[in-house]
Amino acid sequence: MNFSTDRDLLLYEPTLFNDLPWVSQQRLSVTDGEITGTTLTSAEADFELAQVDTGSVLLVGKRPVEVIARVDSMMLTVSLPRTRTSDAAIPPGDASSVSVVARTFAPQAELVCGSLLRMLGLDADDPDEPLDADAVVSLSLMARLESLGTLERVFSSAAALTGDNDALLFKAAEYRRRLLEASARCPVQIDTTGDGLPDEKRYLGVGRLTRA
Repeated sequence: MNFSTDRDLLLYEPTLFNDLPWVSQQRLSVTDGEITGTTLTSAEADFELAQVDTGSVLLVGKRPVEVIARVDSMMLTVSLPRTRTSDAAIPPGDASSVSVVARTFAPQAELVCGSLLRMLGLDADDPDEPLDADAVVSLSLMARLESLGTLERVFSSAAALTGDNDALLFKAAEYRRRLLEASARCPVQIDTTGDGLPDEKRYLGVGRLTRA
């Protein structure tokens, strides 16, 4: 499971889904989108099959919107990007016969998630302490760390695939710096007993010594 969503990336980089299609995974493209208020429908789409759900990002025309909920395979509740998920939905504006494209960076986020868990010493196959992502209590912190790591990976990949890469490399380095800074400053709360409550704090990449 990923801690972050494409919506999290959108808040950091509002033009990401337009600017870097070649390093994203495109899951859906239709031309019959209809928007009324915060409801988006498409007879051509199968949003369930395309894995478009809460936290996904769509390009309606070229305008990014976030998915609040998937109502069914042909209907979504959407909003212009909000500061917080608890904020009221912001209607994108009514439209008809509009293109709708769903792109995702979830595969990159999944790789980053695995790296973060290993840095925290979480391993479901550990015979002494079999813990996985469910042991993490600091969900919002992990979403932020995962987002920063995903953006670093995305911009690094984009730079490797283009000759004009100074701006991309700068962004990759900046997100790497921010990730390292946040990792050193913010401990992650871990539940080691399965009761949903934090039992210890761990810093990314800091080893733990145990008495033999």
